[in-house]
Amino acid sequence: MCKSVDFTHAIDDKHFFRYNNKPQTAIEKLYIPTVLRRWRHYCHVLSGDVYTVYVDGVPLASAPIEGEDRVLPLNGTFIVGQEQDSLSGRFNRFQIQKGYVTQVNLWSRGLIQAEIAAMANCSVNLMGDVLSTDTDDFELINVDEEVISLKEICLKKEHFNIFPEARTFDESRRMCHLVGSEMYGPMTQKKNLEVNNTLWDEEMCEKELLWIGVTDLQEEGVWRRLRDNKVVTDIFWGPGQPDETRIENCLIMGWTSSWNDYPCKKQVACVVCEEVIDVPLYLRGACRELFTETMFEVLGYFSRKPFFHGFYGYMILKSEEKQWSLIDTVFNITIATLALASDAHYPLGRHFWLLLTPVCDKGKGSKLELSLSTCTSEQYMCNDGQCIDIVDRCDAKDDCKDGTDEDNCSVLQLPHGYRKFKPPKNVDDPNEPLQPFLSFVFLRFLKIEDVQQTITLEFIISLEWIDTRLKFLNLREDMHANKLSGSEVDTIWHPKLEFPNVKDGVIKSIKQNFFVDKKNSSLPKTVYEGAAARVIKQQHYSGSFVCAFDVFYYPFDVQQCSVLVQLSSISKKLVSLTKSRAKTEFNQNSELSTYIISDFFVKEVNTLSRESIVEVGYTLTRHSTLILITIYLPSVLLVAISYSTLYVSVQLLQVRLTVSLTTLLVLYTFFNQASASLPKTAYIKMIDVWFLSCTILLFLVIMIHVSVECLEKESVTSVHPMSKKRQPCITAEGLLRLVRLVVTPIVIVIFGSVYWVIMVA
Repeated sequence: MCKSVDFTHAIDDKHFFRYNNKPQTAIEKLYIPTVLRRWRHYCHVLSGDVYTVYVDGVPLASAPIEGEDRVLPLNGTFIVGQEQDSLSGRFNRFQIQKGYVTQVNLWSRGLIQAEIAAMANCSVNLMGDVLSTDTDDFELINVDEEVISLKEICLKKEHFNIFPEARTFDESRRMCHLVGSEMYGPMTQKKNLEVNNTLWDEEMCEKELLWIGVTDLQEEGVWRRLRDNKVVTDIFWGPGQPDETRIENCLIMGWTSSWNDYPCKKQVACVVCEEVIDVPLYLRGACRELFTETMFEVLGYFSRKPFFHGFYGYMILKSEEKQWSLIDTVFNITIATLALASDAHYPLGRHFWLLLTPVCDKGKGSKLELSLSTCTSEQYMCNDGQCIDIVDRCDAKDDCKDGTDEDNCSVLQLPHGYRKFKPPKNVDDPNEPLQPFLSFVFLRFLKIEDVQQTITLEFIISLEWIDTRLKFLNLREDMHANKLSGSEVDTIWHPKLEFPNVKDGVIKSIKQNFFVDKKNSSLPKTVYEGAAARVIKQQHYSGSFVCAFDVFYYPFDVQQCSVLVQLSSISKKLVSLTKSRAKTEFNQNSELSTYIISDFFVKEVNTLSRESIVEVGYTLTRHSTLILITIYLPSVLLVAISYSTLYVSVQLLQVRLTVSLTTLLVLYTFFNQASASLPKTAYIKMIDVWFLSCTILLFLVIMIHVSVECLEKESVTSVHPMSKKRQPCITAEGLLRLVRLVVTPIVIVIFGSVYWVIMVA
């Protein structure tokens, strides 16, 4: 510790630091795992206005010093290894430092990073000028004291444990893995003799040999350690070894400490495992308050078997043949016992223990399920103690050696008294109705029928809600792997939907699925509370929906259509669909053959209905180009043809009438075809105005031709005295000229201008 340490402590893997009783939150954001039997160097530096925390010589967090008072009075008692919650407060056995402490120093200055790194790697021993455990006197109460060299602090020691049961090579290696270690391969004669001496001292493996974690499986004749793949050059061969047999790829230590090569498959022997100090065992199910209270390690031997030592005084050891005991060494009581089928078995994995004292809510004499393994919260523990990634749980293939990862793969766990007819509470505000998230995905627009005024759709509706009454099991990151079975769906509440504007009340449900989706990518675990996941109902529908088409501006009409979604048979006071918790999407091509789809929206429908209704809508804009070409352009050409008859000679009445009447009949046919493709309406549409105007114009042209013929006959048949000859007001040729050059163009220009201004606007 460096300069002005006031109070520092750790709970499980979280660390805390106070300066003048002000928490320095920079360190609280760090995750520093608890590690057994390895020295760690912590340094808290307060220099100027900045607080920095170093772990093993590396700066992990830095922030401004919190609190105004920077002067630390040195008139109190400095206590190491224990924490009092108040002045002269009592000590708590759960707040004690269990381990070794050395080099506690306090400086009057802020150390630099190079000095801290040098102390962390044991290259220098800087002593505090205010306080130092190396130079100052400390009162030692119920502690042991020893002196070691500085270099020994940073020396990484090799620890091993011998399991004295006869196993094959593969079985022995798996045994080491179950306790979080690897088969041990001594690199020096000193370590080799240490292993051999342990065999003699503990009187283990009397009739068996001992597997060594060294093989030449990768390359014949090149012996490598399993732990780190290092080549072993100093091999302690026995007489006549190796015997150069290619099938003998594994090593066994004899009672004389020499090594012999053996086949890996056939031979059985004891095994020595090298302990990995960063991988503790966890005892789960005993209702311990702190996470570190669940941590155990293999430490020493009892009754010729390794025993398991807990961080807080618990021990698991073999008490009788085939029986193991869980002991509290603080109060010297046996908590529970476990009888196993074989003396070669260990209490690893999941077992039911017989309680000799009450634990959790279980009384004496009852059974309590406990598990002992190296599995972390991100792993799943098989029944035999093997650890697999939790995402491999319930993936339809056996990842556990015993196959238990595919047992009990249901996703849902119902509490006692669950009522499926009752909707869950709103987790944000229990006084408000449940507001599920609604997702409406348009898949396909299958048919748009203008005459029937219906639109046939395919779509998927997803409803998401949280039911805090439920519990979920074995959830995976991919929600599609968390599918509820039909029997599970039948046991829970879920909303049902109706569609008030579906044609004839008929809608086809193509597929229905229920999923459970984890929230916020929470850490993998076995059991999840209801608030940690969302239930998702996904329904695939197909149906025809009524839409009131407004075709007044056809073909420049824009239709706004929708699907009404209504909750079925439940009051909007209990469950309500809202615009703010709804979305819609369409990921296909928005341009259909006759329409462009755009402007998707969701809005609430305020009606006197008991149930909640939302409207999921969209806009249809008709493709007008094709209609202009197939209807307007031909009608314009027909008008032009009829207009051109005004230029035919006055004497060719038959030609003029025939052409004019033909164009009128063709135009009428066009009009009927266009009207047949549109819904019948009580109002006159702009397309009707267009055809009616064109029809009137063609009719007037025919009437002009008849009038011209009458004028022509009158001018030919009339006989008058020379003295009384009367000139007509207009001649046949003059009438044609007037109509074709003045009247018709003016009418066409005025009508066309007004019509298209209205249409475009």
